[in-house]
Amino acid sequence: MRTGFKTCKDNVIQVMGLHGLAASHRIQKTIMETGLYSVYILSDDGSEAKGEVLLIEHPPAQQHSAHLLSLKSKKPLTTSELMEEIVDALEKHFAHKA
Repeated sequence: MRTGFKTCKDNVIQVMGLHGLAASHRIQKTIMETGLYSVYILSDDGSEAKGEVLLIEHPPAQQHSAHLLSLKSKKPLTTSELMEEIVDALEKHFAHKA
């Protein structure tokens, strides 16, 4: 199966053929979409955050990969605290890959 993803209506992202992930995830908020990767905060029902971030790496001419990154805190955070936690999770992920 060819790996890939697409955003569907109602903020649901379909992830196809990526190891360890369900077929679809509800997006609470899009954090960043670039030519190399996309980052989304996931939610349970569209309103409550799950405490997870979906990182999809899609470099040109390479296999796509998806990673669920857990956030430290499950409590409600300010926007700046949330962004700090997301940056920390991304830094740990990319440091682990290096």
